[in-house]
Amino acid sequence: MDKVLQEDFFLDAKSIEHAIEETDKILEGVSIDSKDELRLKLSLEEILLKYKDELPEKTPFSLRFTTFFGAFRVLLRINGKMFDPTVKDTSTISVLGSLMAHADTMDMAWHYRSGVNLVTFIIAKKQKLSFALHLMLGIAVGIFAGYLIRFVAPGVAPDIAEKVINPLTNSFTGLLCVMATLMCFCAISLGIVRMGDISTFSTVGKRMIRSFLVVSLILSLLNTAWLVPGMRFGMHSIVALDLFDFWKLILGFIPNNVLSPILEFNSVHIVIVGIMFGIAMLKMGKKANELTTVFDQVNTVAIMSNGYLNRFIPVYVGCMICSQILTNQRHLVQDFAQLFLIVFIGEAVTLIVYTLIVSFRLKVRVSVLVKKLFSAFIISLSTASVSAAFFTTIDTLIGKLGIEENYAPLAYNLGGVLFRPGYCIVFTACSLLTANHVGIEVTWAWIFAAFFLSFVLSVATPPVIGGSTVCFSILFSQLGLGSDTLALIISINAILEFLTVAVNNYCLQCQIALLANSCNKINLETLRGA
Repeated sequence: MDKVLQEDFFLDAKSIEHAIEETDKILEGVSIDSKDELRLKLSLEEILLKYKDELPEKTPFSLRFTTFFGAFRVLLRINGKMFDPTVKDTSTISVLGSLMAHADTMDMAWHYRSGVNLVTFIIAKKQKLSFALHLMLGIAVGIFAGYLIRFVAPGVAPDIAEKVINPLTNSFTGLLCVMATLMCFCAISLGIVRMGDISTFSTVGKRMIRSFLVVSLILSLLNTAWLVPGMRFGMHSIVALDLFDFWKLILGFIPNNVLSPILEFNSVHIVIVGIMFGIAMLKMGKKANELTTVFDQVNTVAIMSNGYLNRFIPVYVGCMICSQILTNQRHLVQDFAQLFLIVFIGEAVTLIVYTLIVSFRLKVRVSVLVKKLFSAFIISLSTASVSAAFFTTIDTLIGKLGIEENYAPLAYNLGGVLFRPGYCIVFTACSLLTANHVGIEVTWAWIFAAFFLSFVLSVATPPVIGGSTVCFSILFSQLGLGSDTLALIISINAILEFLTVAVNNYCLQCQIALLANSCNKINLETLRGA
């Protein structure tokens, strides 16, 4: 398909209306989602109206419709002076809003070349299967392939996982991390800048941080209280706490260089550097406008690149599942079956409670809420990766839950560092149940130390590969649980990590929705819509 509309269109009301009508006729013969079709027409009309206010009414424009690599492409050409219609204002088509909220279905970009403004829309064709069904199909294929390989070639199955599948998934994870890092950094900086002033940022930021920490503290306390009745109490004294380990952990929050946050996807470092940049830009005022534009453009590149990467997520998930089956670590479940059960119950109850709280307080049906959060949850569950679900989660917060485009990324990135309810449960369960397993007779002082350390480490866990291993090492050394049990717990945690990451991501989205509602930063009609 390659059709050009050049019927003497000009930037007056009558021509704009006629252009939209002609566009509507062309879209009737194109296989794209009805929501994308409506979004395209509204966005196109709003852009033309912006140019009408900025340029003379006799300025000509043209529209070109093509099919490009399996996607529907619309090119708007407007002669005249340079004007970027995607600059942030009250519009619904801002870069951080429309692009980010609909990165999987519609991308938009603006360029100026040789005296012509070029606005491009690229829309994915309508899929016969939804993204969630593609994910489920990828998981099914991964399970089938894994067991088939183990049946046909059991001797080489681990080698296939280690030498063929894992390098592939690691490379794809690296791509996701790079794009997510850019997006994370820009989202924090731009979110602070768009607060308008330091006092507003301080108020919003303090509320977010306070909320995340209080909920984590309560979860650690409740999980400890649940397990205490089964503990063996005795007269042993508590092991002295080594503050040096905590000091090293705190120093780990400071990046060694500018590139390390990007190379390691260390969200703690990204948040710190992003906040510093955002506050500096906020204080600069209008002097930072050009830098803000650059950040917007970098953000756009990351979002558009992710739109292409997301198409391979079902394959990526399938490969991860296949690799887990081929490596076969099921014997670990037998050694600590009670731990798996306790963690599963604790995290399942946390999910249910959070779902019911959001449903009751925001008056949204449980089925609607779960459906909106399902895609990000299943990606996190099957990959144990925050970066793999990063863009899908941002899309859910803005596009499906209706949280404001400036509030959601900032809250998500702060919460990703401070709010990990899954780890609250895992750390308390592992410490208390391991004490029973090795026969330690605990005191109330030991119980308090286990509770306090679990809470602190759930917040302080470095968001990098092996980060939880570091925290388990500190936890077990402080509580005197022994290095031999630590090795087993770390191995078991490799399996628990999948559920833990998914619970962290799910609960964080629920918490952000509650926070956004308290600040009037959420569109409840969007949230409640099916």
